[in-house]
Amino acid sequence: MKSLAVVVFAAGSLMASAEAGFLGFVALAKQSGANVIVDIYTAVGNSSDKFINVFNLNASTTAAGGFFQQAGLATKTWKPDAANFNATRSSVDSFMTAGTYSGAAYGGEYYASTNTNGDPNFTGTNWSGTAASIAPITIPANAGWYTGDPSSVDNNAQLLAPLSVGYTRFDTGATAASGGIDGSEGSANATYGIWCAHLVIAGILNPNLMSSNITWSGSVGMRDLPSARISTFAPTPGAIAFLAVAGFPLRRRRH
Repeated sequence: MKSLAVVVFAAGSLMASAEAGFLGFVALAKQSGANVIVDIYTAVGNSSDKFINVFNLNASTTAAGGFFQQAGLATKTWKPDAANFNATRSSVDSFMTAGTYSGAAYGGEYYASTNTNGDPNFTGTNWSGTAASIAPITIPANAGWYTGDPSSVDNNAQLLAPLSVGYTRFDTGATAASGGIDGSEGSANATYGIWCAHLVIAGILNPNLMSSNITWSGSVGMRDLPSARISTFAPTPGAIAFLAVAGFPLRRRRH
């Protein structure tokens, strides 16, 4: 049986310190019918940390069909359908987000931030589609997205524990910005995170199988409050698999 997995490259700090908020990435995965839903968070050490952007992202999957997205003009790109509030943590759709709309759940559901903007590396119709455009089942090289309102409650850190209920958690390893002098912590002990992506793949969640069919390697910009220091982090060599699934090839979307 073919196996799929997510691999995240550890991120190292360009401005590392014991105060640095970014600890790596946390993935929360769950089974939803025939699909596995994966929500990715920038793991942070302080409740006051705020998301600025993800940039230089290189993420891919070797699975046939790529990342799954819903049909429709508002949902067939990497831009979240935040205006219509269809981009949620349970959506069978793949998208990026700069935090959570209004920073809280409504009816138990979390919506993507309406302040999410794509950078120019989301080329062509990858971010803003047209009626005739084909769904981008891959992510452009060095893609990035950012918050259009750095002061918004949307990009505040959230407690990961309540978000993890019903999900399996996977963590990246140690980074130079892990909060310790030797960077030995990684995201495993992170209690806060900021929602940054929602991925959907077809298959069956099985944490005991490891492979490298999905990779996620990116840089993160954080605003470390209350000092208002802006820190950026870039990828460093090394990878740790944090999600594995066994299942079937991804279904291609009909147009």
